[in-house]
Amino acid sequence: TLICTGSTLDLAQFFNVYIKPRSSRQLTRDGIEFRYTAASILVACSKSDLVQDLEEEKVIRKILQETFEIPDGVLDRLIEVGETASEEEYLNQIMTFVNAQFSARDKQFLLEKLWLVALADNRVEGMERDFITRLAHAMDLDSDAIKAARWSAANKP
Repeated sequence: TLICTGSTLDLAQFFNVYIKPRSSRQLTRDGIEFRYTAASILVACSKSDLVQDLEEEKVIRKILQETFEIPDGVLDRLIEVGETASEEEYLNQIMTFVNAQFSARDKQFLLEKLWLVALADNRVEGMERDFITRLAHAMDLDSDAIKAARWSAANKP
């Protein structure tokens, strides 16, 4: 059950229930914590340009459904969490977790998915680019990794 305070979701409680690591081992993509972490970051990316874009939301839903098999009801909750969360909370709390428990390959995978979201509306706003760059650097990924992920996302069929 997702925890709500009034009509908004409490990110700290959501993190503790759904994302916080149960152990210090590295996560796999089929684990629930990996799925919720990736979903939360993708939603935060879509909100980083301060414009609600239906194409970006469609891409997020497609990524989450096809890659992580997250059901519609949970998707709706994740999108709501992303709408109430601040960028600072993501960078400080979730990125520390990502660095500790995501492999380099999975960080690159996540970076490519972020570019897919940013490119969904056929343009990348400066705020989106800055957000992705800050997340990449927080994941210890360099400019070559950022370029490779963007190229891969832009050339997806």
